[in-house]
Amino acid sequence: MNVHLPRPALQETRLNFISKLYVWSVVFETLLFFILVSQDLSGVGGNLSRVLQFGVILALLLKALLTPFKKIQILNPFSVYFRWYFIYFCFIIFSLIFGIFSDAYVGKTDNFSANVLRPGFEYFITLYYFVYFAVLPVFLLNSKKAIDYFFKIFFFMFFLSFFLGLVDLLLVLITGYEFIPRHLSDMTHVGNRFHGIAGEPRDAFVHLFMGLSLLFLREIWTGKSFNRLWVPIIIIAALLTQSTSGVIGLLIFLSLLIVFQIPRMRLQSIFLLSLFIILTSSAFGYMILNSPRIQIYLEAAPLAFQALERGIDLPPVIEYQISNIYPIWVRWLEISEMNFLPFFIGTGLGTASIINGFVLSEGGILNPHANIIRIFFESGIVGTLLFIIAFINPLSKVEKLLGSNLLVFFMLLMLGVTFGHRSSAIYTFFGLIIAIHFFLLRSRVEKSDAES
Repeated sequence: MNVHLPRPALQETRLNFISKLYVWSVVFETLLFFILVSQDLSGVGGNLSRVLQFGVILALLLKALLTPFKKIQILNPFSVYFRWYFIYFCFIIFSLIFGIFSDAYVGKTDNFSANVLRPGFEYFITLYYFVYFAVLPVFLLNSKKAIDYFFKIFFFMFFLSFFLGLVDLLLVLITGYEFIPRHLSDMTHVGNRFHGIAGEPRDAFVHLFMGLSLLFLREIWTGKSFNRLWVPIIIIAALLTQSTSGVIGLLIFLSLLIVFQIPRMRLQSIFLLSLFIILTSSAFGYMILNSPRIQIYLEAAPLAFQALERGIDLPPVIEYQISNIYPIWVRWLEISEMNFLPFFIGTGLGTASIINGFVLSEGGILNPHANIIRIFFESGIVGTLLFIIAFINPLSKVEKLLGSNLLVFFMLLMLGVTFGHRSSAIYTFFGLIIAIHFFLLRSRVEKSDAES
C-alpha cells in the first residue's frame, strides 16, 4: 500500500466527477444560507454542503472498492505537511483523559448524550474537518485543471454572495425590506448588517476574509494580479457586518502578527506592517465606536464578571454571550485556587459545552461562539499553541517554492478570524496551499527527471 502523497495529474485530462463534486462541497460549506436543517440540537447543521460531502465520501469508497489494494493512496500523518496537526490531535486525547479523571465530563444533569456521546463526536468532527478540507485537496485537486476549477467556482459564488449581500443591505437601508435570511432553515433576517448568502453576519465576516486571502493565493498560483481596489471594498463589507466576533478575530490576528510575523521580517517590512496594523486598528476602532451593538457588549462585559463574582443576575444583554464568558470565569477561578493544569492542558473537547450547561438552562449544544475560547478551554494554552503551529509551521517550508512571503501573513489572518468565529475556512485555505505546493513540487521533479 502506498503511503506517500499522490502524484499530480501532469497530463491535462478531463476533470473527473469526484473532484468537481468535492469542489462544490467545499465551496458550499462556508455558504451557510444553505442550511436546510437547524443545528441547535445536534450541533451539526443539515446544509447543502453536507449532502455533497456524503456524495464525495460515497464515491471515494466505491472507487476504493474497485481499486487494487496495493494502489490505494492513504494519508501519511507523519508527512511534513500534516504532522503538527496530528500532534495536536494526540494532545487533545491526552486532555480528554485528564478531563475524565478530573470530572470535567460530569454535567449538571445525567444526560448521557450531552456528557458522553456529544464530546466523543467532537473528536470525530475535529479529525474529519482536517482530513476532508485540508488533506483531501492533495488527492482530489492534484492537477492544474482541478485547482483552476476550484478558484473558478469559489469566486463565482463569492462574488455572487457579495453582490446579493450589497443589494440586500441597500434594500434594508432604503426601503426596510429584508431580502435574504440568514438560513433557509429558519428564514430569520438580521437587519441592516451585511451578510450575503454566507449565513449570519459573523459567518459573512469570515467568508469575506477567506475570499481576500484566496484572491492573493490565486494571484500566486496564476501570476496574474487582481484589482487591489477589492481590498478596501472587502474590508468595508466586513465593517458593515458589525460582527463582534469579527472584531475579536482581527484583534487576535494583529496579536498573532506581532508574535509570529515580525521576528522573521526585515526592518523595512516591519515598518510597513506596523503601518498596516495602525490603519487596520483605526478602521475597526472607528467601527467599534460607531456600532451601538458592539458598544452595548463592551459596556456590559465588566458587569458580567461582577455579577458572576457576587452571584447575582447577569445583565440581559450579556445572557446571550455568557457561553463565551463563563468558561473564562471558570478557568480564572481555578487559577486563583492554584489549579494550573486545566489552564495549560485543558479538559478535553466538549467540556466547554458541559460547563456552560451549569449556567444555561435551555439545553442542547452550548459551545462558546468564539472559537478561541473553546480551543483554549478544551485544550489549554499548550493545545492552542499546537493548533497555531499546525497551520504555520508547514507554510515556512512551502513559501520559497510558491515565491511569496505572504502565505504566513494570510494564514495568520485566517487563524485570527476563525478564532473569532469557528469555520472550516482555515482548513480549506491550508489544504489549497498544500495542494498547490505539492503540485508544483512534483511537477518540477518530474520535469527534471524527463529532461535528464
